Amino acid sequence: MSQDMLEAIHDKFVFKVKQGYLYHWDECWIKEDGELLTIGITDFLQKTSGDVAFLELPEIGAEVEQSGKAGVIETIKATVDLISPASGMIKEVNSALEADPQFVNSEPYEAGWLFKIAPSKWEAEKNTLMKAEEYFPVMEEKIKQQVEK
Repeated sequence: MSQDMLEAIHDKFVFKVKQGYLYHWDECWIKEDGELLTIGITDFLQKTSGDVAFLELPEIGAEVEQSGKAGVIETIKATVDLISPASGMIKEVNSALEADPQFVNSEPYEAGWLFKIAPSKWEAEKNTLMKAEEYFPVMEEKIKQQVEK
């Protein structure tokens, strides 16, 4: 296991949680990146939803609210609403995903990031998010629930 990842193994799948990021219950993460926040989806979500076929990301300049819809991810299995884990203005979207949305599956915590925001309520909102160590058991419980289905 790498130093910066927590890992849960189930069957043939390894579910990873990147340390140093904050996590929202709706399976998205935030990394503080200077004055911006970089946002993506968790390894759990990308593995359980399937291969990404298409992404509808928010427009630059759009305002998003914490826990509000920020876009759509279409996979081979499902259409999933993309939730913003923080409020703010969209400053950048990952244009590399237009050509290759598979980065969301292959590198959900790095090249597969989705968008960056200038936060508007960060000090209040970051306390509602989970650190990797807090999110990890939540993810393990969700894996258990998936297996029982």
